[in-house]
Amino acid sequence: MKVQKLTAIVLLSVVSLSMISAQVPRGPQELQTKTITLNKVAFNQSLSGAIGPKVMGYQYVLIKDGQLVTEKAGGLAQTAKDNGPLNMTTRTPLNIGSLQKFVTGTTLINMMENPTKWSPGQNMNLKNRLDSPIWGQFPNIWVDLIPGPTVQCPQIRCVKYRQLLQHRSGFNDEKTSNRNVLGFLGDSDGFLPSQYDKRQYSNINFVLTGYLLPLYERDYWKNELTAQAASQPTVSSRDQYIRNQLGTRYDEILHERIFDKMTPKINPTCNAANKVAATAAYGYQTKNDANKGIITSSIEKNGHCVGQGGYYWSARDFANYVAHFSASNLIVSDAARDLMFTEGKPRDDRLVWSSATSDDWMKTHFKMDVVVSSNGIVEGSRTVLIRLPQNHYLILFTNSEDMSAGDLYNAGVAAFKAGMEHNFS
Repeated sequence: MKVQKLTAIVLLSVVSLSMISAQVPRGPQELQTKTITLNKVAFNQSLSGAIGPKVMGYQYVLIKDGQLVTEKAGGLAQTAKDNGPLNMTTRTPLNIGSLQKFVTGTTLINMMENPTKWSPGQNMNLKNRLDSPIWGQFPNIWVDLIPGPTVQCPQIRCVKYRQLLQHRSGFNDEKTSNRNVLGFLGDSDGFLPSQYDKRQYSNINFVLTGYLLPLYERDYWKNELTAQAASQPTVSSRDQYIRNQLGTRYDEILHERIFDKMTPKINPTCNAANKVAATAAYGYQTKNDANKGIITSSIEKNGHCVGQGGYYWSARDFANYVAHFSASNLIVSDAARDLMFTEGKPRDDRLVWSSATSDDWMKTHFKMDVVVSSNGIVEGSRTVLIRLPQNHYLILFTNSEDMSAGDLYNAGVAAFKAGMEHNFS
């Protein structure tokens, strides 16, 4: 893939203009003949005015066709109770929570579009791979916990990769007693036949997706891991060994397949407490929190990185990722991007995107009936990614809990409308 360096007014990590031109113009045909512009002053005033006074710190980046449109940051990343005061910038890493699911899901699609010689289904296309059952890549310790193949659907052997990415697996989000893999697979309330193929958001869907990425990369590894874990004394310790290996490889895959191939390379971490404590944004309960902030490490908590969250990104780096996602084929193809969601698609058939919101203004002015987004809600921070008309994407992070993810979404959409209103007055 040809990559060119861009000027200071565009995102520093975007693909070549030849690739971008193949992607645009996007959107309804009738809008392609009209010059639509964004009033950046109105956009920035609306968004920073709605968020800045209410949170400890914030950062956002708006891109279009893989290029930077505008960015802004304000407030504090760390208070004097921690290492600060440290000002927030668009390059300050913070805990993006469940927004990491967007990365995990798009990386799985990347793997399915570009399988290794050891991946299953060599003669299958993306649709067929998405519709393959997930249990085929399970190590024996997990297979032994689920009903046998003679049991008819719905049951765990029926769950497909597509259903993980759609939160339609049937895994029970209300389960609280044991939320790890063994619990969901082995306990009677871990899977609900009545919920199968019905949308219900559950972390376990992307916990499993993160673990399955390395197993999809090298199908034979499930047998090797089973043999290696056999020396562990208990089922729990064997499971922990296998998950440690898978979580470590998950992080390596992100870097090898995507992060290291971007321009410039990026290096998000799931071990922030030990790697970026001096420069990261800490999480706070409120704008005026007088207590020490929160910085975490998935390595300390889980022993490895996980697919559902725990990574620290800056808005700039996440915008870099989304630029490559939206304006190149480095992460997913055009067809796969449209498969994730496109206008007119039933909202519950979307892949990876966690939310879908109807919007009459978007429908009237851009023929975009539904705005899709993903978000992160974790102690001390709130994050959103919003797909907006004409290949705009907004990345918005805060490091306090004063505003909900829904509040951030509403502020981001309102700012886009403020910046676009002059086109329709």
